[in-house]
Amino acid sequence: MFAESDVTGHLLRELRTVAGIGLRQMSAKTHYSASYLSEIENGKRPVPAAVIAAYREALGNDPTLDIDRLAATMADPSSAGSSALEDIAVILERTRHLEDRIGSALVIPAIRGIDGAARALTSMGGVALASEVATYRGWLEHVAGNFVLADKSLTDAAKLAEESGDASLFEHALSFLAYTAWHVGDTARAFDVTDAAIHVPKAHPVLGAYDRYQQAELLAASGDRVRAVRALHRADKAAESTDGLDQLNHGYWYVDGFWGVQRGVVLSLLGRHSEAVREAAAGVAALPHEFQHSEWLGVMLDRIDPEMTFCAL
Repeated sequence: MFAESDVTGHLLRELRTVAGIGLRQMSAKTHYSASYLSEIENGKRPVPAAVIAAYREALGNDPTLDIDRLAATMADPSSAGSSALEDIAVILERTRHLEDRIGSALVIPAIRGIDGAARALTSMGGVALASEVATYRGWLEHVAGNFVLADKSLTDAAKLAEESGDASLFEHALSFLAYTAWHVGDTARAFDVTDAAIHVPKAHPVLGAYDRYQQAELLAASGDRVRAVRALHRADKAAESTDGLDQLNHGYWYVDGFWGVQRGVVLSLLGRHSEAVREAAAGVAALPHEFQHSEWLGVMLDRIDPEMTFCAL
């Protein structure tokens, strides 16, 4: 049963973040000072019942941000039943879209929080969800520069996905695992894992398209221009074949504009700078508005030409 002691400052911070409410906004809504709320959210002060009530009122009637229910879920996930899986899935989706708007730094605490809860629910049919959360956490840890944690999260995600039998989750985890390996300098592992991802049977086609672009990037970066150009051609064909397909929930950013920017990254590595900038600029223009200001897009553009970053800011 829920008890006020189950509500931690970290949970309040995570729910406030997922709701898209800044600390100063929450201060104005609750009439507590921002510095006082910050100390509560960071565990430096106990959580008074009055503050819990103020947060509950500020968060409104959104069932996905129900403090009582989520406190019970985080305190003892196995006792929360199927509702815990629903809560975590909704928070995961909301947090992903929030990251598109505000970047990774502010959302990573929330995902670290639900990662443990999701893993505690694997015996209740939550293996696939645990894999999805672990993959997303791996991405966020990578962006934060925590590469050891990123590798561990993504390795766990791949194992969980394989256990769940979900081919798309498995390929997705491998894609990110290869990405992290490459960016820490383990090119051989990046090649091997990307190749393994490409050959996962029955996964969603958009993942195969991305992995082929990643393979082209790796080849271009290693100086194998001939094979890189061939891989880029295969990636373009794979991306074209995804037109009209249902969107992948945990890969909703894989859209036409994204492929254009991804192609620009490969062309830049091939030394075709003008063409790369042109392709990427067209890709940015074709992206949904909420992606055009995202941190991850800025990272991609910076790899093509640092002066392009303004397009995403």
